[in-house]
Amino acid sequence: MTKFNTVDPAFKIKVALDTQLLAYLIDDSYPSFTRFYECLKNSPFVDIVCSRFVTFEYIGIRKLEHYLRKLYSSTNGKMNFSSALKYRNEFKAPELDYEQCYESIKLDIEAELTKLNDDYGIQYEDNILHQGLWHPHQELLLSSRISKEDCLVLLSSIFPQDMVRESHSVFLTNDNQFYKSFCGKKGYRMQAIDEVFDNNGLVKPETFNIKKISAQNSEVFNLTETIEDDKVDNLALNFIFDQICIKNENLILGKTIKCDCSKNLKKTMLCFELLENIELPEKLYTAILYRNDKELDLYIHHTSFKDFHNVTRIEEFPYVGNGNLSSRLITLLIKAKDSSPIDENLMTLLTAKDNVIFVHPDNSI
Repeated sequence: MTKFNTVDPAFKIKVALDTQLLAYLIDDSYPSFTRFYECLKNSPFVDIVCSRFVTFEYIGIRKLEHYLRKLYSSTNGKMNFSSALKYRNEFKAPELDYEQCYESIKLDIEAELTKLNDDYGIQYEDNILHQGLWHPHQELLLSSRISKEDCLVLLSSIFPQDMVRESHSVFLTNDNQFYKSFCGKKGYRMQAIDEVFDNNGLVKPETFNIKKISAQNSEVFNLTETIEDDKVDNLALNFIFDQICIKNENLILGKTIKCDCSKNLKKTMLCFELLENIELPEKLYTAILYRNDKELDLYIHHTSFKDFHNVTRIEEFPYVGNGNLSSRLITLLIKAKDSSPIDENLMTLLTAKDNVIFVHPDNSI
């Protein structure tokens, strides 16, 4: 398995969570979402990031939630809901004044913050509230139906520091109003949002509602419902795979295909379909993203790929297919450093159908 410190940053994706999702994790409100999150957290290809503003908003949300829970308990389940709604922002319901329970609530939330900081693999230190956020925040707030809090949560995830803008990121939410405002159909989502991002040099994150999430054009899942563990694991695996490919779309050379050759040749032959209109140079360094059981891994070959064939050896480079699929079916032989065959199990994984071959980010160096 690829280790955390060996994954090239180009192949790591950053995932940010909306504030309410942190509360779901603490309460384990939706076990399928918790499992999906754990799959992301445990992947060496994923960094979970969060700005300190999300922490500030979390404290406010949990303060109210804990107060209402204690209010409900203090009435033995016979809470006057009209009273609770009327006094919720004052925290001074006739049945229970906040002053009577604040110490307990304070301890509970402080314990939750410690748990969020220590147990969920979230990186807080890189996403700070900096001066550069204020202008795009104002613009997004005034050019959309998105709330001021949601604007700041979103922007702080993709604009983490004054001189740092994410070229690709993922944002997960369960806020339907926010999702419709940011990703909804014409007539609800305001097109001015695009101008805000373009004018400020920002890239919109790949945004997903956890009630409608899918990968590789497969089944759509609602992670607030009960889903079989294997299905959640497979969804997370494919989700990460997809996002790595989206992030590095300009580096994709092609996808592996089944080699139609003898058993002996299969020990050393790699076959792939070159993407349409992609130029294949005479030699290049590559990275292959492949599935290893229930995990993803990345293979970096020890030398450049070369000696490409399309039925016969290709002699003229850069090579581009002629429009027919058959002209884009490429083969080459790959071996270990000592020229012996690559480990048979590894070769089986590398040559499985639909692995993605990337031009290595450092190929031109």
